[in-house]
Amino acid sequence: MARKSAKENLKQRFGDPMRVDVNYSKNTISLYEEDYQSKRLSKAYVEVLRGVLGREPTQDEILGKKDISAKLRKKYK
Repeated sequence: MARKSAKENLKQRFGDPMRVDVNYSKNTISLYEEDYQSKRLSKAYVEVLRGVLGREPTQDEILGKKDISAKLRKKYK
């Protein structure tokens, strides 16, 4: 059975021509809001890692210096 190409999958999912519309905000956010969003995203990322790993992630795992994909493959086999 032949597999569809990535281009065919995109056409099937989004139509031809693509029906993707990108809108950028015209307003800029303050530095305080940007800092707040950054901290919230960081906390959410750590919470997701904690849930996936089942333990507190190390600093290297949070920063992406240590690969966790091998641990996940072993866990879910």
